[in-house]
Amino acid sequence: MAMAVALSACGGSGDGDSNPLGLDTMKVVGDSLSDSGTFADVPGGARTFTVQGTADEPNVVWVERVALAYRVAPLCPVYKFNGSAFTPNTKPNCTNYAVGGARINNPAASGGAAAPLSVANQLQDAAAKGWGAKDLVLVDGGGNDAADLVGAYLGASADQGAAYQALLGTLVPAGSLQAVLAGANGPENAGGLYMQALADSLAGSIKAEALGKGAKQVVVANMPAITYTPRFQAVLDQVGAKAGANGRAQAEALFKGWVNAFNARLASQFSGESRVKVVDVAARFTDQATNPSRYGLTNVTLPVCGAQGVTAVPQRSFAQCTASALSGTTPPPGAPAGAGWWQRYLFSDGFHPTPYGHQLFADQVFDVLEQAGWL
Repeated sequence: MAMAVALSACGGSGDGDSNPLGLDTMKVVGDSLSDSGTFADVPGGARTFTVQGTADEPNVVWVERVALAYRVAPLCPVYKFNGSAFTPNTKPNCTNYAVGGARINNPAASGGAAAPLSVANQLQDAAAKGWGAKDLVLVDGGGNDAADLVGAYLGASADQGAAYQALLGTLVPAGSLQAVLAGANGPENAGGLYMQALADSLAGSIKAEALGKGAKQVVVANMPAITYTPRFQAVLDQVGAKAGANGRAQAEALFKGWVNAFNARLASQFSGESRVKVVDVAARFTDQATNPSRYGLTNVTLPVCGAQGVTAVPQRSFAQCTASALSGTTPPPGAPAGAGWWQRYLFSDGFHPTPYGHQLFADQVFDVLEQAGWL
């Protein structure tokens, strides 16, 4: 870990062993955790889904930190959103296909599997450009899908489960779905089945569009333990307000089980595949949330940019949530004194990490890359 921290801080060890395979290009697919500026030019938009204007710019999110460690060209977005549609970025040689809000199972209302908001479509677009033997492919996805599933499940009482079953049916065959729903704890078990199918979908896209078309080095981040985010802790508190402490605990265990189902299936899909390294983000994220001092974290519950219903500071959009604005904000109760009070918080808003959270993410990826002999 010590070497990894040094790499994330300075962008590489500088010796001949820091890139033993001679990797020269990062290609990225994923969601807001990996987006390098798709929405930056929209009025009120921001370059990244975290604190803006930090000293780490332009290497803030985890994939940018990985690119910096390899001393390759800085990442830039392949797609640009103009306020109504995604268009190709006119800047040449961009290789970051990740888009904030992307999903593995992108709904038809957002363009389905043929839109940049689909991780599968991102992989297809990247494959169309070709994979080089010296490419490192970085993949993340699934957090937004999990949020969709939880939201549909919790909203089932409003429509007799119609939206929830419709979502399940987009990936789970009708016969299998009806059989599970008819059994004990049917809706809950069906959620786990959906998450396994979601992992199969992501793995299938990676196998078909990356491995099957020449990619040699692929890093896949598994699904973060989203129940620890401020957004989902607030949701669980709402459950607890209606169903009591036991109901809250049961819901939290259920949602954690769904995330675990996805991650176990994803790991099994790439077991024995030497070209793919799966990063267990969920386990590390859980440890950060439960043992923050181990990682130098001072707060793992409150977002520095604020969030709806979960805030001890002014709520700011990402465009407004700048390092200078935060440093000029009175530290909330319990925070370290001084202008840098926010710098070791884990969350920027209710769902995304701070720049330091991204550094911790990158540190874990560096560990995996070193163990693989890729860094």
